Amino acid sequence: MASKELEGEEFDVVVLGTGLEESIVASEAAAAGHKVLHVDRNPYYGGDYACFSLAMFIEWATRHRDIRQVPTVQISVGSQPADAAAFVIDRTVDQTGNIDGGAPQLLARFATDNAADALQALDGLLADERKYGIELAPKLALCRGELIESLLDCGLGEYVQFRGVESNYLVYSDKTAERIPDSKEDIFASTTLSLVEKRKLMKLMTAIADDEQFAQLLDEHAGARFDEMLRGKFRLAGKLLDAVQYAVARVGYGESVSARDGCERVRRYAASIGRFGRMAYLCGLYGGGSEAAQSFCRLCAVSGGTYILGERVASVEPTPTGAVVALEHGTVRAKRVVMSPQYAACAEPRARLSRAVCILGDPSLGADTTALASYVDGGVVSMLYVTQSTMAAPAGQAVLYAWTEGALAQRRSMLASAIAATIKTAPLLFTAFMEVCELDAGAAQSSQVVVTGAPDASVGLDSAVVSAQQIFSAHFSTLKQNEAVV
Repeated sequence: MASKELEGEEFDVVVLGTGLEESIVASEAAAAGHKVLHVDRNPYYGGDYACFSLAMFIEWATRHRDIRQVPTVQISVGSQPADAAAFVIDRTVDQTGNIDGGAPQLLARFATDNAADALQALDGLLADERKYGIELAPKLALCRGELIESLLDCGLGEYVQFRGVESNYLVYSDKTAERIPDSKEDIFASTTLSLVEKRKLMKLMTAIADDEQFAQLLDEHAGARFDEMLRGKFRLAGKLLDAVQYAVARVGYGESVSARDGCERVRRYAASIGRFGRMAYLCGLYGGGSEAAQSFCRLCAVSGGTYILGERVASVEPTPTGAVVALEHGTVRAKRVVMSPQYAACAEPRARLSRAVCILGDPSLGADTTALASYVDGGVVSMLYVTQSTMAAPAGQAVLYAWTEGALAQRRSMLASAIAATIKTAPLLFTAFMEVCELDAGAAQSSQVVVTGAPDASVGLDSAVVSAQQIFSAHFSTLKQNEAVV
């Protein structure tokens, strides 16, 4: 539909933003027979989960990012130390028109005193810029998780390509990286575990896998914390305790997790191994969250949904029976609106994540592999290592993502330490640090306007899928197509 044809149109559902949550809701609404309009103000799909070439990542940072959500992006190029950013992007430039010189010219506007040789080094990377796939929110799919089940249920499994995550590492400040044994076979074959440690892990894995023992375990430790149960029941300590808590159950540092929740996390992880191979997680080619979101968008379009990219949203005004959405080229009416918090004028930044993305000049963890890692040192940094095997980097290079909860001012040194401990001697070609805020748009929420969430600190995509399914069930499953529109 051309934008000039929008004026006065009525829809059952208007969805603003093409992130994973919004795209799932749009596809389910269209499949249920609702008339759906799906709009994104950006010229690309994926929202907070978008995946870019290197030049497009720079364009996003300088032109398209929401500065309420990402206040600054700090970029270093070449062998510069991590604390000497060549470019500090603390604002955005005009989004209209072309910029002569492309990405280098955009970055030059934000140059610091450390940028002398950075633009020349950047030119070398940009020669192969389309061979990079840089994700805003790098995440994985648990083999028996909600995303995989949803893709299969919708018949989308063949449209999203994945590769198994071959290794799961625990990394420490002394640059030791220990591979986590993912199965009973790996435990037996491990050369780093003592016989006593193998017995402890086998006891835990057996209790988690057996239904009767699992139920008894939960009954015995009802009300207990997960770490207390691991220490008391299974006598885990030191690196063995870190491995189960941080690398398998994915417990945040300082996070209080009940024994039930922790055991269920380990059980889901263990149950995922063997479904598609000897791995618990799958990594999407070309960007997991972005590709999944686009697959649901395609499903919505097949079911009759209408799509418009690059359309500015001026306002969303709730009414007693729906909402009025003012777009750049017309005003439409809807019974329900689902929107990313970026579309709420009242949104305020709250909780923060600190993220880093690095391009490595040498694939230090393997040239054709994908790995998950957890850095533990007074906190936990989650890391994802990807290569040409997932179309993330040219041959001979790799991309390493690192993220942790907290403000960048307090977490930057921890991210830098985690990166250095993981890559060892591999040269850094490009590094971007950014603080990503959760936008609180609760004031925009109403019975007619639903605000979605943003990517969290977890390594998986399942929380976004569950949230989208809950939104659809609560707000749209009973929406009548013959309701009177505003």
